[in-house]
Amino acid sequence: MRVSLHAKQSEAFLSHATELLYGGAAGGGKSFLLRVSGIRWCLEVPGIQVYLFRRTHPDLRANHLRGPGNLHELLAPLAGAGQVAWREQQAEFRFASGSVLKLAHLQHETDVARYQGAEIHVLLIDELTHFSEAQYRFLRSRVRRAGLKVPVRHAGLLPRIECASNPGSVGHAWVKAAWVAPAEPGRVWRARPEEGGMRRQYIPARLADNPTLLAQDPEYLERLSGLGAPELVRALRDGDWDIAAGQALELFDRQRHVLAPFAVPAHWPRFRALDWGSSKPFSVGWWAVAGGAPLPGGASLPGGACLPAGALVRYREWYGWDGRPDRGLRLTSTQVAQGILAREKGEKIAYGVADPAIFGQHDGPSVAEHMAAAGVILRRAANNRKAGYQEVRRRLEGEDGRPMLYVFSSCLDGFLRTVPELPLDPADPEDVDSAAEDHAYDETRYACMSRPQAPARATANPAADRWHQAFCEKETIGWKTA
Repeated sequence: MRVSLHAKQSEAFLSHATELLYGGAAGGGKSFLLRVSGIRWCLEVPGIQVYLFRRTHPDLRANHLRGPGNLHELLAPLAGAGQVAWREQQAEFRFASGSVLKLAHLQHETDVARYQGAEIHVLLIDELTHFSEAQYRFLRSRVRRAGLKVPVRHAGLLPRIECASNPGSVGHAWVKAAWVAPAEPGRVWRARPEEGGMRRQYIPARLADNPTLLAQDPEYLERLSGLGAPELVRALRDGDWDIAAGQALELFDRQRHVLAPFAVPAHWPRFRALDWGSSKPFSVGWWAVAGGAPLPGGASLPGGACLPAGALVRYREWYGWDGRPDRGLRLTSTQVAQGILAREKGEKIAYGVADPAIFGQHDGPSVAEHMAAAGVILRRAANNRKAGYQEVRRRLEGEDGRPMLYVFSSCLDGFLRTVPELPLDPADPEDVDSAAEDHAYDETRYACMSRPQAPARATANPAADRWHQAFCEKETIGWKTA
């Protein structure tokens, strides 16, 4: 049996991760990859039990038993040679080696009980965001190696989970939190023991990574662009996991606002911002003010442009959480201050701003006083929530296609994990929902408000005609940082 995979599919096929997510844009060849991978494991590991899931039975059959490249078509040569047989009642392909590729579904939450005694060596899940987190956790608990004899060439790769999905649907938030937000795409990392302890990896797939589909259906991209809702178009066309209906900061775009880390020039002013928390997370962000010159080391923005003068760059963060959503480290103010000083050792920090609440005194010195005693001096941040929200949005939007706020890709725990997901306040569409995990956002708001945008007057063009001079605006707003 011979099949051809495209480059991105091959990267996932050969991955050394044991809990893999391959996904992003629609049309990236995800379902085909899962089928080929399932067949591969059945052929190479005798006696292996491979389960391929879709949420519903109709979707399972439509995606994997019908259409070009379906399982019957892929396995036809082996079936003709008597090496594999389809068993309709059991919904499984049984191989002569004793391996089984079973097709399964979980339409209802209670359907997990049907797999209570399942022994799954390789778990394949198509369209993972259609599943609830509870369903996924249950299926993962059924993944085990037991008495399976693993060939030496596959040592350390089994048991294994391979998932494929587009953004969106009911499981969008938990899938993004588990795979997309914690690490840069392509990096293999180990999940915490309470999260299964497996080696996770997210490999993004774009429509361009599936040239076969583009060749066979060149108008597919136009049909995706015609979905209507802008957030849905960006999610399925671009594989953008930061898009969701009701987002407070829908202007945020990783392609425009996230930078690979570089050495911040010494002459760029630097400052810090803090949102305090103990039982809840605290967020410390270190910000630099760009000087407008080319980036050091040859780094550049998309298109090769320089960072505009006055743009804020979040070049480092310390997010005080314990790895669980909205749970803090319970450090004292002195411990946080010591951690701040350790992280900025050797740097010249011009000033620091913080949540005004830390300056309040309640039967003793305030949090700010304790931190000042430890060597971290802070001043009250401007805390008008609506003005701050608009300031952050203005900086994300920028001017002439150039944002005035950027974030290093290393700021994963706080900003990149939480800020793009923040919803609007259901009672006030001019503010972020403060019930959400908004600590990194609040700290960013303090940073932006510490350097508000000031109007720059533009002189009228003396060559303009009298009509234009009479009716046009006499001044424009420029990006000049106060």
